[in-house]
Amino acid sequence: MSPGAAAEEADYIRGYVEALLETRFPDVTVSLLTVDGERREVVLVARGCVPAAERRQIEDALLLSHRVTGVRWQEEGVCEPSPARLDAATTEAPQVAVEAEPTVALLPRQELFRPLIADPRQPQFSIRYQYYDTRSDSFNAASVSFGDYFGFAEGAWGNTGITQLGLQGAVFALFNLDAPSSDLVNADYWIGLPVTYRNGPWSFLARIYHQSSHLGDEFLLGQPETARINLSYEDLEILGSYEWRHVRLYGGGGYILHSEPDLERGHLQLGLEFRWPRLFNGLDLLAAVDSQAAEEVDWERSDSFQVGFGFVRRDRQIRLMLEHFDGHSPNGQFFRERLRYTGLGVYFDL
Repeated sequence: MSPGAAAEEADYIRGYVEALLETRFPDVTVSLLTVDGERREVVLVARGCVPAAERRQIEDALLLSHRVTGVRWQEEGVCEPSPARLDAATTEAPQVAVEAEPTVALLPRQELFRPLIADPRQPQFSIRYQYYDTRSDSFNAASVSFGDYFGFAEGAWGNTGITQLGLQGAVFALFNLDAPSSDLVNADYWIGLPVTYRNGPWSFLARIYHQSSHLGDEFLLGQPETARINLSYEDLEILGSYEWRHVRLYGGGGYILHSEPDLERGHLQLGLEFRWPRLFNGLDLLAAVDSQAAEEVDWERSDSFQVGFGFVRRDRQIRLMLEHFDGHSPNGQFFRERLRYTGLGVYFDL
């Protein structure tokens, strides 16, 4: 990064951090001291006693913003007024270091474990055009999803990190644009209870979720030879993620607790994401790859690739992504069928 670009990036980060502190933490006496535009790291200073739990909440809010890769403090330790008697010559008590008390906040705004960019099944809002190529057919498709995350409660445990409990729900629908009435081919209904944890660059997700799949009526009328399968299952999934500057690496797996029809239980997932903030006219360059394998399909890999740009303002983001998928279909009862698609998608992270 050139000196001029680093200075411009530092000015942008400074404005962003100051706005975040003012709007999200107006009652916390913390201010921005310095900004390293090239490394996208900031140094904060506490003007008074700021508990470690609140410091951790500020750090995570900045790291989750996609704008800051590192947060340091000018001074260490947590302090509060000493119970000792005030000196007659001063109006303030001396400051002493103490252990931070855990804090619990209701209805947190941010999700600690960010949605995976290239995973075809994430609870978010999206609209995608895709060209489908299967062993039996090729057609133009529209894929849409309606989903979100809602946080119930968040607990900050000092320097040991933050834990959050929430709810995820989504609907994933696939339409055949080449059919006379753009038939609905498949709809997957998804709901989950996630518990997430974050400590600096590390974040973890554990959730139990349910998915049920349904074929479209017009699709069944047009293809009466297709046998309908009442596919539904409950799954336990655990994922871990590590972020370092522009890169995020994640991995994990899951175990199907119950399914209809009876499915093999295990599945694995691994992925890599790259983000270069404000590379082109304020847009982020994004690239991601996601790879999954399931015992039910003999551990054959399904790979998903995305590259594009993201537009971020405050905590919201719109992504325009080119995408390619090669593997077993993520659409309901078609999971045993091999599929390739290439397309263009718009994603809305609220």
